Amino acid sequence: MSELMDTADEPAGHESAQGILAGIKVVEFAQNAAIPHCGRLLAGMGADVVKVEPPGGDAMRSLASLAPMEAKAYALINPGKRAMVLDLSHRDAAEVVDGLFAWADVALVAFKQGDLERYGIDPDHALEVNPRLVYLAHTAFGPEGVDSHLGGYDVLVQARSGAGFIMNRAEQGVPTSTRPAVNDFGTGMISALGVVAALRHRDLTGKGQRVDSSLLGTAMSLATPMIGGFESDEEVLAELKQDLAAARSAGMGFVDQRRMYEQRIIPGAGAFRIYFRTYMTADGMISVAGLSPALRQKFHEVTGLADVDLRAPHTDEFDEIVAEAERVFRTRTTAEWLEALRAVDFPCGPYHLPHEALEDDQIRANDYVVDLKHPAFGRYTTSGMPLRFSGAGNPVLGASPQYGEHTREMLAELGLDPDSVERLVAASVVADGPPPE
Repeated sequence: MSELMDTADEPAGHESAQGILAGIKVVEFAQNAAIPHCGRLLAGMGADVVKVEPPGGDAMRSLASLAPMEAKAYALINPGKRAMVLDLSHRDAAEVVDGLFAWADVALVAFKQGDLERYGIDPDHALEVNPRLVYLAHTAFGPEGVDSHLGGYDVLVQARSGAGFIMNRAEQGVPTSTRPAVNDFGTGMISALGVVAALRHRDLTGKGQRVDSSLLGTAMSLATPMIGGFESDEEVLAELKQDLAAARSAGMGFVDQRRMYEQRIIPGAGAFRIYFRTYMTADGMISVAGLSPALRQKFHEVTGLADVDLRAPHTDEFDEIVAEAERVFRTRTTAEWLEALRAVDFPCGPYHLPHEALEDDQIRANDYVVDLKHPAFGRYTTSGMPLRFSGAGNPVLGASPQYGEHTREMLAELGLDPDSVERLVAASVVADGPPPE
C-alpha cells in the first residue's frame, strides 16, 4: 500500500519517475477530463507529463474550489504532472509551442479541429518540427464526417451512441447522463493505449505519427455487448420501431420505453432481473452476478427461492419470483449474505457509496486509491493506477501541479535564456503563477 506522498519532499513529474515509461516526455494541450486522464495514466507509468494551460487555467480549476486556482476536480484528474501557463493566441507563443514539440516524445492535443492551425498546434506542423513525435489528436465525434469539427462532451455521446439509453437513470420520465463520465475516462484509457502502441511503432521504424481518439469511438467500443445488429432480429426490430413510435406519441416515459426495448431485443433479460443485479438487504445493498446454470443453481440453494423459466422473463409468475427474491434479501444483512453466497462460490460483493469505496480493504491493498498531499490545500485521496508492471516501478502519483508552477522550469529546459523567459512573462505570453488578487 502507498504511503502519503508530500510533494514538497517528492516532486511530481520527471524527477520521481521510476515507471515503465521513464524518460518519455509528454506535452498535454487539453482541458477537462478525457485527454488529461490519458496524461494522468502516462504520468503514472513514469512519463514526464507537462500540462499546458491557458491563462485562467484548465476549466477544472474552477470546479469545487479549494484555494485560489485550485479545485477538487482538477486535483483528482491531474496528479503526477508538471504544469505551465501559455497564451496560445499570443503572437510570440509559437517559439514556445515549437520548443515543446521538439522537446516531447508525445503530444496530447484536444482542440476543435478548426483551432489547431490557428494556434500552430496542428499535427502536420508538429510532425514537421519533430518527425519522431507521437501526436494524439482527440475529437468529440471522430476526425471524419460532417460533425468532425464540432466540440462535444460525454453527455452528448452517451445520447448519440445509444449506450445512454441502456445505462442512464431517469428523472421525471427523462434520461439523465451517467456519472462518472464513462466515455471521458474510457477515452483517456484508450488514448493511452494508442500512445504506447505508437511509441512501440516508433521504436521499430524511427517515425512518429498521428493517433486519433474520440469520445464517440469510445462510447461505441464500451457499448459493444449491448449494441449490435443481426439479420435474425430484423422482423422484431421493425415491429419494435413501430411500437416505440406509437408509445412515444402517446407520451410513454423513458423507463417504460427502455423496458419495452429490453423485453424485445436484449438477450438474457430475465437473468438480469434476478441473478445479475443489486438487492436491498437488512442494512444496505449487495450485488450478485451469476449467469451460468451451475451458478444459478447455487443461487437457489442459498436463497431457497423456486427456480424460474428464463424463457418467460416478463410473465406474472416471473414477476412474483423477482418480488420474492427482493423480500428474501431484505431478511439478512449484507455481511450475512456475503458469507452465505461466498461459501458456495457464488460471485457477489458489497454495493458501496463512493466514500465507502475509499476505505475498502481490497481497493487499498492494490493501491487503487492513493493519498496525496498538496501544498495549497493539504491531504486528499484519489484513484491510483489501474495496472502494474512486474518489471518496472509503478510510482505513486504526486499531487496535481499548482497553476503555472513549472512555467519557468520548462522554459529553461526548452533552452530559453533568462532574458527571454522574463520577456515572455512580462508580455503575458506565459505565466508563472496566479495573478495577484
